Amino acid sequence: MRLSTSQLNDVMLTSMQTSTTGVNKAFIQLNSGEKMLKPSDDPLGSVQLMMLDREQATIDQFQKNIANLKGDLAQTESNIDASNNALLRVEELTNSILNASNSTMEGREAIATELEGLLDQLTDIANSKSPNGDYMFSGTKTDTQPIAKDPATGKYVYNGNSDQREVRIDESMTVPANQTADSMFFNGGDDIFNTLDQLVTDLRDPAVAGDSLTSAVTSAQGSIESTQNSVNKVMTAVGGHMNSLERVDGAHEDNKLLNKNMISEVKDLDYSEAILDLNTQMAALQATQMTYSKIQNLSLFKLM
Repeated sequence: MRLSTSQLNDVMLTSMQTSTTGVNKAFIQLNSGEKMLKPSDDPLGSVQLMMLDREQATIDQFQKNIANLKGDLAQTESNIDASNNALLRVEELTNSILNASNSTMEGREAIATELEGLLDQLTDIANSKSPNGDYMFSGTKTDTQPIAKDPATGKYVYNGNSDQREVRIDESMTVPANQTADSMFFNGGDDIFNTLDQLVTDLRDPAVAGDSLTSAVTSAQGSIESTQNSVNKVMTAVGGHMNSLERVDGAHEDNKLLNKNMISEVKDLDYSEAILDLNTQMAALQATQMTYSKIQNLSLFKLM
């Protein structure tokens, strides 16, 4: 087979171009630290990277949800703890009403005044707002004040609903972002707000004495105990949710690390291998250039 000068030039130029491309690619890989410069370099690896990046983005969103939930639940927990402390003081004061030292109207007034303050405190807690201005304990009616007095009846009423806002923290698990005032302070047709309001009224009424006062105190004690049980139940639930967040967040961190390692295996450059390839490409380029130079100098006229 004979090669013309033109064909030989084309072969040598193509070979030099291929070697030059290889050298340039090796330099770019070394500068970027990545072995895959474009999807066509590794089609299967490109698909794997796309899937891993998508999974990492999903995990990041779940972790953002978890971080927000931790803040919400921490604030909820703080308010519930304050409620529990207020209820303990309410219980203590109520139990002391029938003591002889508190049987005078002056003693009853002192207790009524403190109970009234505790009632206001519990109402304020139930009407707490989040940093963004939403009511925390009104269910999904976050723009509605949950506890208020009905002007027509003078009774405390709950204006929220019993719904919880579920937030997804992984592919198969959601956690409620809120608790509701009715689940803590309302027990059937009874609630701590109207109970304390009525008890304060009874304490200030001289006509309520003897058996009537005892009956009023006993009724209040039952409501206080039921409310404490409800508040403690909600507190336990919130604690359980916090534990779930920590556990799932830890699992997400493990998965992110695993994915990062897999991404590194597909994407990151093996420097020793890249340097060897660069040296090989440069040697091939130099050899091609030398061969081409020698062939260019070959001529029948030079041999004559």
